[in-house]
This record gives sequence, structure tokens and C-alpha cells, in this order.
Amino acid sequence: MRALDCRRSMLVGQVAVLWILGCERRPAVVGLGYQPPSPSVIDVVRAELTGRPGGAPAELRGPSSYLGTYAAREVDGAAQLVALPGVVAVVGHQDSRSTLLAAPVYDEARIPLVVPTATSRAIGTASPWVFPLAPNDSQEGAFIAEFATRALRARAIALLYDNDEYGRGLRDGLRAALVVVGLQITAQASIGAVCEPGGDASLALVAPRQHPPDVLVIAGRQVAAGCIVRRVSTRLPTLRFIAGDAVEIRDSVLTAMGSGADSTYFVAFWHPGLTDERSAAFTSAYRRIVGTVPTPGAAMQYDAIMLLMQALRDVGPSPKAIQVYLAQLGKTRAAYQGVTGPITFGPARHRPLYMLRVRKGAATGVPVP
Repeated sequence: MRALDCRRSMLVGQVAVLWILGCERRPAVVGLGYQPPSPSVIDVVRAELTGRPGGAPAELRGPSSYLGTYAAREVDGAAQLVALPGVVAVVGHQDSRSTLLAAPVYDEARIPLVVPTATSRAIGTASPWVFPLAPNDSQEGAFIAEFATRALRARAIALLYDNDEYGRGLRDGLRAALVVVGLQITAQASIGAVCEPGGDASLALVAPRQHPPDVLVIAGRQVAAGCIVRRVSTRLPTLRFIAGDAVEIRDSVLTAMGSGADSTYFVAFWHPGLTDERSAAFTSAYRRIVGTVPTPGAAMQYDAIMLLMQALRDVGPSPKAIQVYLAQLGKTRAAYQGVTGPITFGPARHRPLYMLRVRKGAATGVPVP
């Protein structure tokens, strides 16, 4: 091939990022299972790898199209990713349900899947080719129970949960942790349509005026959490709320919560107020490149991608070698030191969790006893 034809190019699109770093061979491919992948995280990864010798060891690519229905979309997206020429691993999917739907595709294709933010404990046993990065719902449930009972001195804890793999998993984790300390969930209901007309009955069930709980836990997503906090805090101004990890601190969420945001605690895998060297460097780079403060989800996505890039450097572009590499972390191979803490896999792993509040417009960590 003529030297004139050798080039380095980047295509940044809604569903794909392509690094071509040489003309001698096709580079390895790391698939992105998000719908679509976040270009902001990719921009930070690109800047980080550009400054390293050899640049990026892999292209980052997403599916070329998405089907409309949820289940078909996730399975079809996974099928597209494992069929990419040169694919060696995938980062995704968005949540617990989509990951469990897609997991059999990766298992059958023998392609490693690193899952940044899904928490269902079922993911950890779905396949030896699937590697969950986040703490599972049992660990998060225990974390919430400990904070509610020790830091907030709560004895009556109510729950609203999404009736899916995420919400039910967090419900079961919270329930099991409370049993250990001699408590139980005092009232619970599926979030369902509580924020639609006629939904007041469910809110009144879990947070009655006459005998209100000390804490209402929300195992749901952003929109529902904003609505629930606003509506319940209007009826019960002194009630405190704990939102699970799926509710990230964003201006839109805080606005939706209204004054209830001041009484809300947020579970997070990471936060930009951490001052350790890796967190500070990532937060600084993200602010410089993207122009906003990184979310916990962005940090987890970054760690997942950078972990696979390191695996490629250490063991090369073999899916099986990468799968073995990931399984060895924390055992025969040192843990990978990520922005969100040391990364290992397996049933004995323990990932950090933080409890956050918003003060003067900024998320701050709350001490956990």
C-alpha cells in the first residue's frame, strides 16, 4: 500500500467511533452496546489513548441500526456487535434487563462482555463471558439498609420499585439486609403508573400521612424519581428519600424533585468530588474535553473501555485471552486500577458505593457509618 494511503482517521457518529491506526492490518474492535454510546466518554478515552505510545489498540464501534421493540433491539444489537469483523470484546448494555436479554448472544459467540452499570446479581452467573463492573443489587441493598438504619436512624422503611430486573433485585437485596438487623420493609409498591393520573393510591400506601415511614427508598429511574419525590414531599415535607444508583444527580432530576431534592440521598458508584489521583485526573479531563461534570455512569463506562484497552495491550486481540485476563483479575493477576477503584470479577469482589447529597448545587459525599 502506498504511503499516501496510510492515514489516521476518526469517525465520530451517534452509533460508532472508528479509530484506524495503521495500514498494515485491521485493528481489533471493541463493540459498544449502548443505545447509542456516549460520545462524551469516547472523547475522553480518545484523548487519553492518543497520548499513549501506540495510540488506541482497538476501534470502538456500535451497532449500525436499532430495532424498535426493547427485547428485539437488545438482542439484535448484540448480534450485530459479535458479527463485526475483528471484534474482541463488548462494553454494555444499558441496564440489567437489556444485559440479561443480550447475554446469551455473547455466550454463544464467545465474546467477552464487560457491563459497566447493571446491578442484577443474575448477571454475575449469566455466563463466564459476562463481567459485571458495578456492585450487585445484594450489595447495594445492604448499603442502603445500613445507611438508612445507622446514619438516618430509620426504623420504618418503605419502598417504591420498578417491576423489572433492576427494581426487583434491589427490592430483594434491601429486604434481605433489613432482615439481618431485625427489620422489614413496612410498605412497598411497584412504581408502575404512580406518576400518572390516579397514581396517588400507591403513594398513599407506601407513605401515608397518619403513620409515615422514616425513609422512602426509590428503586427506579430518573423521571419517576423526580415525580415521586416532588409529590410525596408535598404531602410529607419531613420525609427523607434514598434513590438507587439508576437516579443520577442531574439538573433535570433536581428540578423535577423540587424542594424534596434537599431531603434526598443518592446511591452512586463514584462521584466527581473524590480527590484521589485517578478520580481527580478523570474529572479534570472530562471537564476540559466535554465541558460538564462527569456522572458516575460516565466514570464506569470509561473504566470498562480502558480496562479492555489494557487487556488488549497485555494479552493481544484474542477474545479467549481477554476473557481469561478478566477472570484472573484479583486472583493470579493484579486488580486493574480504575477511576472507580480496583476492578476484579467473581463472587468475592467488592466495589465501592457512595451516598451523595446535593448542597449548593454540587453533589457531596455523605459519611456512611
